Amino acid sequence: MRAAVFYSPNNISIEERNSASSSGNNEGKEILVRMNACAVCGYDVNVYRNGHTKVRAPVVLGHEICGELMESPNIPISHTGLNENAYKLDLVEGTRVVLSPVVPCLNCMYCDSGQYNLCTHLGEIGSSIDGGFAEFVRIPNNTLKIGGLIPLPNSLTNEESTLIEPLACCLNGFKRINSFSNDVVERKTFVILGDGPIGLIHLQLAKYLYGARTIVVGRVKHRLQSAKNMGADFVIELEENKDSPTSVIKEVLDLTDGKGTSVSIIATPNPDAFEVAAGIASKNSIINIFAGMPRHPSFQLDPNWVHYNQIALIGSFSATPKLIRESIELAAEKRGINLSTIITHRCKLDEIYKALEITEELLGLRVVINSF
Repeated sequence: MRAAVFYSPNNISIEERNSASSSGNNEGKEILVRMNACAVCGYDVNVYRNGHTKVRAPVVLGHEICGELMESPNIPISHTGLNENAYKLDLVEGTRVVLSPVVPCLNCMYCDSGQYNLCTHLGEIGSSIDGGFAEFVRIPNNTLKIGGLIPLPNSLTNEESTLIEPLACCLNGFKRINSFSNDVVERKTFVILGDGPIGLIHLQLAKYLYGARTIVVGRVKHRLQSAKNMGADFVIELEENKDSPTSVIKEVLDLTDGKGTSVSIIATPNPDAFEVAAGIASKNSIINIFAGMPRHPSFQLDPNWVHYNQIALIGSFSATPKLIRESIELAAEKRGINLSTIITHRCKLDEIYKALEITEELLGLRVVINSF
């Protein structure tokens, strides 16, 4: 098979690989999936430019995958953390699927409770195991055991289906927000810091699930226009090297009559976003750090401010197969969640450098590799 293999920062090679070879670090049977489409995440660009501690090169990147089964899996549902009633292994050769990229150990306390994304010894397709920037990908046995291959309805295209996994990650954040306070959600004031694909998926969820009043903060004019088209009530455009966190805080407070926001979602790796989120937080509000940050960021956080204002500071990471199934149902309804609006560019596998450049330069929203 042909694959785009990452060797080191700024070094990806299109080359021939053996599709029958194991994806590595797995026990038992694996299932071969033919790629239909794979989206390019900002994480992929970060790894391409800088590497990452959890990436084991040489490896094929890409974890936002829609594919087609080349064989029928026959894996028993054997792990205690999985709700067997919520998942049926109804998969045959030729079935279109999305996959959960998490490869859990199935031996830690988090796996025992079904929190596979928090596994102590977590592996990930597209990071520690070969991913979707290739003609085929092998799905590890442990991913199969947790129901990590999920069939797709005909109402979702291959391209839309690549965004099911990021939608599930965003939904994970909203589940976390709900677990802290329904009162906060009912006040329906959300600020989304970040105008990229993830920020706009958060926007769609906020509008659809809660009918929320939303403010999107970002730096890219065409992305903010997309936010308006998707229903954002207000957008705040930042100018590079001009707008400070203080000016953004003032503008948000002006838009909320000085009350601030009940939910802030940090969907950008810019560390300044945390200062903004703290400055606009109302009492009894929630700040969710969704995005990964550069190494060793430093935040000024007054514990007394958290205490006396009853602030909930939370994080959310990745998603479980259960959330992926819920996300498929949401997207398939074709009502408030429209994943096609997030896809702006399409590339061939041979154009992997172009796809990474478009993503890095913020020239669109999501790029999908749809020709292998």
